[in-house]
Amino acid sequence: MLDIHTHVFCWGEDPRQGFLSEETRRRWLTRLIVRLTGLDREPGETRSDQIRNRLVRQLDESSLSRAVVLAQDAVYRDDGEPDTKRTHFYVSNDYVLELAGRHEKILAGCSINPLRRDALEELERCAAAGSRLIKVHTAIQGVDPSLPAFEPFYRLAAELDVILMFHTGYEHSCRVISQKFTDPRRLVRPLDHGLRVIAAHCGTCTSFDREDYYPGFVEMMHRYPNLFGDTSILATWPRWRALGRLARESESLRSRLLHGSDYPFPPARGPYIRRAGFRPGLTRNPLDIDLAIKQSFEFGPDYATQGLAWFEPQTVDELSGRQPSPAVATVECGSMAGS
Repeated sequence: MLDIHTHVFCWGEDPRQGFLSEETRRRWLTRLIVRLTGLDREPGETRSDQIRNRLVRQLDESSLSRAVVLAQDAVYRDDGEPDTKRTHFYVSNDYVLELAGRHEKILAGCSINPLRRDALEELERCAAAGSRLIKVHTAIQGVDPSLPAFEPFYRLAAELDVILMFHTGYEHSCRVISQKFTDPRRLVRPLDHGLRVIAAHCGTCTSFDREDYYPGFVEMMHRYPNLFGDTSILATWPRWRALGRLARESESLRSRLLHGSDYPFPPARGPYIRRAGFRPGLTRNPLDIDLAIKQSFEFGPDYATQGLAWFEPQTVDELSGRQPSPAVATVECGSMAGS
């Protein structure tokens, strides 16, 4: 079984690997997650070590076969250079690629902001390094996926046969540039290239958000057979009604739902105790709890497995018939340390 949407965070001890800005570290949600996940009890010399060690341990102890661990690219200015002041959450592609190289269950999901000057070179580099999935965080990175300027990025992604994941639905974990970029109806351009596109979170929003992008997600799923939705974050309290909405959709739509947890955000057992059959002492592993909740909605027999076939090893030569570009430098986050 595959969890297609998990995260690792870096606290910022080595900004080249990744960081959370001081503002993000102080947010109530960040402090709550640190407390709920018991990070202080996890072994490790640094907070980043504790975060990584907890991920690896809980993944190894889970029933999952694989999990995609996502990187998070920076915010970029109009000139294609990193915007240090507006980057509040960064995890380098090399960091998740190294994790995937060390741990059998981890698959690297690199992240590329198509606004960066070297976006095409980084896309080739990540594909050559084995990343089959590329994440674009529309709200936090300030990316409108409908822009014509991204045509070369989508064409190359189609040539390389990578999967593009876009954040959809309102974002609350970090400072955002624009919530309107999270509307699934903005995914027409990459979908028209024939790419497999994943609408992370299925366009869902919370009850206190200004808009609900879920109807747009449903509309797009009916229009494009190459669009998929992942169920990450949908077993948490703010979105606990979302799984029931999905379960009432057509079989055609439900058959293209992919299991994702949004680890380390903890699932809420409360609304699902009767449905999922939780018993005291059954499991404390959040990855297994999240999976059990979502499997109880019976989205389909391939719900937690169909994505596995997408991650069979392929080289850039096999995908495009071209030699991979030489490695390019990742974002120089040393310069972001003061952001």
